[in-house]
Amino acid sequence: MSDDIHWYFAYGSNMLEEVFVKRRKIQPRKYEIAAINTHTLCFNVMGVPYTDPAMGGIRLREEQEIPVYGVAYQLTSEDMRRVILTEGGGIAYNTATLTATLQRDGSSISVTTLVARHQVDRSWERLPSRRYMGLLIRGAHEKSLPIEYQERMVSQPTFEPTSSLRFRLGKKIFDSIWQRVARWIEICVHRLKGDDGEVPRWFLKTFDCLLWTMWFHHDYLHSILWGRGDGVCR
Repeated sequence: MSDDIHWYFAYGSNMLEEVFVKRRKIQPRKYEIAAINTHTLCFNVMGVPYTDPAMGGIRLREEQEIPVYGVAYQLTSEDMRRVILTEGGGIAYNTATLTATLQRDGSSISVTTLVARHQVDRSWERLPSRRYMGLLIRGAHEKSLPIEYQERMVSQPTFEPTSSLRFRLGKKIFDSIWQRVARWIEICVHRLKGDDGEVPRWFLKTFDCLLWTMWFHHDYLHSILWGRGDGVCR
């Protein structure tokens, strides 16, 4: 295969045509349904509490766990760069080269996929939002992934906001601070991205400082007063 053509393995919201093609303007040459048998789906990419606490990632699979299924897209180098940019310019994910098995004929291909930049221990993984999980479920259904895998996704617990006044007020206060920070980060990613779609190393350090400050604020201060915004009990 030409150096200008890559197989990209999508296991999250990029499985959905509405997201990958229509919203992100990426035009794959073709796609195949595939699985990475060495890894499993997890939610170890830290997001924003009270809104999207966690995003999809993959980690090494234990014996009893289901392999991660997804869509292998054939992309140009420019579209691969766009994937990295639209997934945060390298602030949340690193790229990894893994082996995927095509469901059509059982053959193997080398794919580039995204893995969490921070290897959060599974005991500290948070829950995805219902909105985000809905995108994954729709993408899996749209691409006709194996039924047992679709059932696993449907059964995935999600973060469910409560309707109490205390919780809603706490969310509003938290959002007034950290949603503004998230918007600033988004703007900076687009302004600072390099030719490879990634941001400079100094910005990664700034982002990490803000990320861990936000989660410290949530875990040890805000959630005690207003209720947790990640769907888990500590």
